[in-house]
Amino acid sequence: MDPGTALDQIGANFYNAIATKENQTQMLTEQRRRLILEELRRRGVVKTSELSRLFSVSQMTIRNDLNALAREGKLVRIHGGAMVREWVTTEPSYQEKASINIEEKRRIARKAVELIEPGMAVFIGNGSTTMQLVKAIPPDLNLRVFTNALNHAMELTQVPGVDVYVIGGYLRGVSYAMVGRLAKRSLEDVYFDVAFLGANGISLEHGVTIPSLEEADTAAEILRHSRRRVILADHTKFGVVTHGKIVELSDVDAIVTDSGLAPEFVAALSELDLELYLA
Repeated sequence: MDPGTALDQIGANFYNAIATKENQTQMLTEQRRRLILEELRRRGVVKTSELSRLFSVSQMTIRNDLNALAREGKLVRIHGGAMVREWVTTEPSYQEKASINIEEKRRIARKAVELIEPGMAVFIGNGSTTMQLVKAIPPDLNLRVFTNALNHAMELTQVPGVDVYVIGGYLRGVSYAMVGRLAKRSLEDVYFDVAFLGANGISLEHGVTIPSLEEADTAAEILRHSRRRVILADHTKFGVVTHGKIVELSDVDAIVTDSGLAPEFVAALSELDLELYLA
């Protein structure tokens, strides 16, 4: 073979190898970013450190991925990670929420049910996490359980030893919650030993929030009628702020969440006058 031709072939092979490697790298990057978005949709919030371990790449690589996806409008960057891109008024349906973080919600429910004693008057608010609490209630506790969620009420009728009371009002189809002026009127002269409420957001600065102003108003009234106030929320709800404020964290007695809660939140909440339970 002519030496010049041989050199040309070597050069061509070299550049082809580089091009192939670049294509493979691009494919790996695109695949990783697609999987990041899938993880984000599943959890709502992701941390850079967790994604770094999950994909066995550096945190710098993950930060580059998150920044690129943020520029494309596919997520919102927050300190230490990213969250789902949505407006504070965005409200997923009950069916959408019910399949997300289901194992965490079950663990939260099993821990929360330990706070219920026989003979109590208990309020359980609407939501997918509180539904798991409904399912975790053991029989024969002789409870009076109040709820503003129609699906919870139907489930509660299957629990022996529970008297079920439903708060009336306007029915919101997206959440099965009864809210509004009639709901608040139903609460007049009724008081509870403990109230368990779910949340879409828990913020050290802005407190406990949910997307619906009507539901937030009703939830705040429920808490005013309860001796003990307990918030149930998985770890993806922390650092999130939605549209309607229910209560300040300083007015909450206890929070039950899962062990995935970031250490910085654990440390900050331990400084407040509330009980934190990690399931």
